[in-house]
Amino acid sequence: MACLTGVRLLIPAGQAGFLYFAALFTQNVLGFTPLQTGLSVLPFSAALLVMNLLTGRLVPRNGERIIGSLGMSALLAGLLWMSRIDAADTFASGLLGPFVLLGIGADLTVAPLTAVIMHQAPPAHLGAACSLNQAMQQLGGALGLAVMTTVYGAAAAGAGEARAIATALTAGVVFPLLALTLFATWARPTTTPHS
Repeated sequence: MACLTGVRLLIPAGQAGFLYFAALFTQNVLGFTPLQTGLSVLPFSAALLVMNLLTGRLVPRNGERIIGSLGMSALLAGLLWMSRIDAADTFASGLLGPFVLLGIGADLTVAPLTAVIMHQAPPAHLGAACSLNQAMQQLGGALGLAVMTTVYGAAAAGAGEARAIATALTAGVVFPLLALTLFATWARPTTTPHS
């Protein structure tokens, strides 16, 4: 259970960072207004909503470990893709694809991870497990953003804005990579996948 709450900490660590640095990139590099920046996140939200309709069907067929690992792989790939961002990129070439992939990954990750954590908690401690799950989400977002902004600050001294953002996002790749490794290793199935 401890490893899985660690995973719950690591997932939002990468997510909070990519949303923050995407906003910096759109405003400081692409020159977007705050409204345009907010609207630029819609592909992430749309992918999240579409996958929400499918995840409930995929988990019973394939199990939490497979779907959760697939989601974390998509988060890892999306963040790695976004970390290659460059000052010459446009929204379409630098952010659109990663936003869609990150939205897919986020949805495929959250429900299976929560189900596994809640299933592995002792029945007498389900309330505490639920609270810990939410606390880890908040703490993970703060931790990830702290680490990535520290890397960004160090990189910004010797590089341009886009390069510093890419460096911070590259550091953030560690979070979903660790989460995937822990989840794939320690998550016990809560349902039997249907063939």
